[in-house]
Amino acid sequence: MLINNWYVAAESSDVKIGAPLGVKMLGCDFVLYRKNNGEAVCLSNVCCHRGAALCQGSVSEDRIACPFHGWQFDEAGKCVSIPSMGPDFAIPSRAKIDSYPVVEKYDWIWVFLGDLPEDRRPPVPDLLPEYDQTDKWRTTRMTYEAAVNWTKAEENNIDTAHLPFVHSAFGARQDPRATIVPIQKKPYGARVERERTAPRANQKQGVLGELLKEERTKTRVSLEFSVAGLCHRINPEFRPGMAQVALGASTPIDPKNTRFFGLQARNYAIEPSADQERLDGRRKAMLEDVAISSRVRPPVGPTPMRNEVLVKADEMETLFRHYVIQLVEMGWELDYKKMQEDYDHKVYVIPSPARRVDPHGWVHEAAPTTRPRKEDDGWPTESWIG
Repeated sequence: MLINNWYVAAESSDVKIGAPLGVKMLGCDFVLYRKNNGEAVCLSNVCCHRGAALCQGSVSEDRIACPFHGWQFDEAGKCVSIPSMGPDFAIPSRAKIDSYPVVEKYDWIWVFLGDLPEDRRPPVPDLLPEYDQTDKWRTTRMTYEAAVNWTKAEENNIDTAHLPFVHSAFGARQDPRATIVPIQKKPYGARVERERTAPRANQKQGVLGELLKEERTKTRVSLEFSVAGLCHRINPEFRPGMAQVALGASTPIDPKNTRFFGLQARNYAIEPSADQERLDGRRKAMLEDVAISSRVRPPVGPTPMRNEVLVKADEMETLFRHYVIQLVEMGWELDYKKMQEDYDHKVYVIPSPARRVDPHGWVHEAAPTTRPRKEDDGWPTESWIG
């Protein structure tokens, strides 16, 4: 699991004013809440006083109060009130917890889990411009969790060669050959557009089955992933003018469990009555993927390239893995084994930007990484991808 990246923490609708929400990401605990103006806040969930879970507390006047002794913390994580000591008490400088940058996009709450300053962070990916085109595109959304490692899940998501063998509703079993075409590298990922033999008409059911009842010869699919934000875009064009777009984001809960956030936009059958059918189709495809990816070995990645036989049809997955390994080598991979060994006796937290500004006086220790942090550890630019 990697620090210094954007992750979707929750659906925007799940975080309400006055109601704190606890979320686990990267093996650590966080609390989300909204200020009175609607702005979302993300803090470390563990109180620096006696270790209580802040998500069990209350929110008032833009502050979150610990459920144990009522200590209040502002949006920056600074303790601003200790009720047991009275209003005139000089609050210790160590009375603070980590606060993380938040951006809302696609009605998701994205949180930057790391200590990079703003000018060294990547932007939240912009992979679904159709989301705001509500007159032409209808969007459905879903969230689910699965016992799958995040690297294995994302490699599956950007793998088109598995379609004929894993999914019953798409992929041409009669012609499983992958179209080998150049891949466009991007600063934080890659994009490819392929033409493949279309599935047989009888593989489609419901609205899609009716609209695609005539046999097709070819179908076009564009696929893009971004390691920044850990997300991907899949855009099949069924026939000219008829398409759908899926945007998926993966958030590691721990090395073996991942929370998935998904949006699917379609420019056909845009009536709300067709939503459930599309959700059912996505859920079926998700279960088919999980059935395979939850049993791959080794179960936790990134797997060294030399430990698998990779071919040209795996180029997108290979490139994704290359990018992840580069970030591991920068010292951003959490040492989860160490975190688990110390769990009963120590609180580790993801380091926040405030720690970089002032690394002293923190009660909870920054989570360990598997390799030393590189001195110049901002996000790589285009020169990094080669």
